[in-house]
Amino acid sequence: MTRLREYRESAGLSQVELAEKAGVSRQLVGAAESGRNLPRVDAAIALAGALGVPVEDVFPASAPPCDVLTGEPIGDGRAVRAGRVGSKVVAAPFPASPLRWGSLDGVVTGGSLTPVAGLRNGLVVAGCEPALDLLEDQLRRRGTSALSVMTSSRGAIAALQAGRVHAAVVHGPALARADEMAGVARFRLASWEVGLADAVEAPSGWFDAALSGQSPVVQREPGAGVQQAFESAVHGDAARVPGPRVNSHHESAVHALYAGIPAVTIAPAAVAVGAQFVALDSHDTEVWIDPRWFDDRVVTEALDVLLGREFRATLARIGGYDLSAFGTKVS
Repeated sequence: MTRLREYRESAGLSQVELAEKAGVSRQLVGAAESGRNLPRVDAAIALAGALGVPVEDVFPASAPPCDVLTGEPIGDGRAVRAGRVGSKVVAAPFPASPLRWGSLDGVVTGGSLTPVAGLRNGLVVAGCEPALDLLEDQLRRRGTSALSVMTSSRGAIAALQAGRVHAAVVHGPALARADEMAGVARFRLASWEVGLADAVEAPSGWFDAALSGQSPVVQREPGAGVQQAFESAVHGDAARVPGPRVNSHHESAVHALYAGIPAVTIAPAAVAVGAQFVALDSHDTEVWIDPRWFDDRVVTEALDVLLGREFRATLARIGGYDLSAFGTKVS
């Protein structure tokens, strides 16, 4: 954690006085002291210089980078995509998945992240929305640091509660857990259909065969919203339906298209890869934002992009989304 407040008070300076002396904003000083934000290298040097102490004393090395989803330390030698959430350095494996490489941010060496380039503050978001990959690319092209991680709504909520992400994308039954998140800001992203996808040339009757357990089905992890919809629709014991488990809607749709196995997914993912799709249910999707980051300018500007016109247009071009309530504040 930063020792900025300790050194500022020892110097007899207010936040305003230190900000003026260092040439930074008072808001940045407050965010750095509370751990909501780590300043950029130039600002950190300016603050330490204004206090007359080495920068490494004011901003000691953070804890080893941890996995965004599990919170476990990242092992040495691992290549990662990374981001900052307050004083935490969080990371996801590189490549991001068998289907996407993403951006390489660094390698963990001696318990610390050795970055390819300077690690800046930016948006870290997790959730069950394939287009978050496109959001990350969009933000990085703008020069903003970003890290998006694919996981179920349950995994995204856990990461948000643990302070390892700034925002989570949540859909379906998991929306009922909003009461667990004190002060969380909720914005509507879209609505989509959940169901089964298969290759265009799949034989007739593939859908009924999947629901009756006569065919293997590519599935998601237990508790995922789409998996719950599938299990509710199965004729008989859903636990007896064979098939591999995958980590994302997009990966599931790709399996359906190229392996010819029915797959549990969402309409936008099926549309994106050109698979046929049969709906089982419809889910609303929301973005949940941790109130700790409402005053972090970098995060709020990135969230403006997430809830902005360009990203909405991206979703519309993909297809399969109902965007009539996009960006609407839920609470």
